[in-house]
This record gives sequence, structure tokens and C-alpha cells, in this order.
Amino acid sequence: MSIRSPARAATPVTQAMRTVHTGYRIVSKNEVQKETEAHEARVKQAETALERMGFNPLSIMRQEVVWGEHDQYRHVNNVHYLRWFESARVRWMVRMASTLDPVQRDNLVLGQGIGVIVAATMCRYRRPVTFPDTVLISVGTLPMQRRDRCIVRQRAYSVAQQTVVAEADFDVVGYDYENLRKAEFPPEMYAALEAWMYRGPDAHQSRL
Repeated sequence: MSIRSPARAATPVTQAMRTVHTGYRIVSKNEVQKETEAHEARVKQAETALERMGFNPLSIMRQEVVWGEHDQYRHVNNVHYLRWFESARVRWMVRMASTLDPVQRDNLVLGQGIGVIVAATMCRYRRPVTFPDTVLISVGTLPMQRRDRCIVRQRAYSVAQQTVVAEADFDVVGYDYENLRKAEFPPEMYAALEAWMYRGPDAHQSRL
């Protein structure tokens, strides 16, 4: 003879059970449209802020924050900032390479011949970032002091917070990929790096 367990009453779903750390709310189509327009306006404000800091507006990359980038501390993990900076830097190099002759363009973008390599990194995390948000990443070179290296300055600017959330300087060195040693930038590449100069009031100051 089988024995049946007593039926268990369904557990009521409480508001606390519905809560996630990013939060949510139900919105209408009209509200979505208004929020989208408001968000784009805030993106423009952020772009203007970075331009006023001294960055070329063509260097700015839009990075959407991904929910899965959160860690157990309920904000974007610090390693993702460096990935954002890297993606923006590669995008910047591709744009810069478009002004070079085909050989130097391939060298710069594909890591061959005389190109560039990152020798050192400094990143300061100023504020935590959470989903949903859009982060703008800007890129610019500091005034060139040598023929074989330059400092690349980058900023991460939160659209939701309307402020810089991370700042970084990268020591970028000319590199001979065929002979695996440091090299001077070719004249045309040097001029291209200068053309993307950061022009902020602290352009002559680096933490590297």
C-alpha cells in the first residue's frame, strides 16, 4: 500500500522574492520611448564632457554595461574596466591606422613589423558601475617626449552617473615584432600619434 504525503500549499511569492539587486519596474511603450530619448540626451552630455576634458570626440567609444559583468560585490568587476580600455584603444588604433600607408597600417593593427606594445598600465577606479548603464571610453596621447614611446590617456565616463568612473594611463612603446625589441616609431606613425593628442590641463602629468 502506497502512502501519500500530504499536499503542500504553494508558497506565496512575496515582493522580497521578486527583488534583484539591479531592480526592475514595468513600463509602457511610451515610457520606453521617452526613456530612450532621455538616455541618448545623457549620452550626448557625456560626450560633451569628455570633449571639454581635452579628448578628440572621434576617439570616444560607447560601451554598454553587461549584467554578467557584475561580481559578488554587486558592481562591475574591476577587470572589465581594463577590457573596456583595451577595446577602445584597439578601435582608436584602427582609426589612426586609416591615415597611414598600407604597410604601416598593417604593422600597427596586426602587430607585425614596427608597431606598438603596452609596457605599463596605471588604472585608478573612482566609482563603482552597475547595470544598466552605458560607459563612454575616450583615448588620447599625452605630449610626445620621445621617439620610441608615448603615454596613452583614457577615461571611462558613466552616462548614468554623469562622471568619470575610472582613469588610466598606458605606457605604449614602439616595438619591432620581427626582432622582438624596442624600436622608434616610424615618422608617419609618430605624426599620427601626435594628431590624437589629449589636450586637457593635466596633459603634462602622468602617473606612470
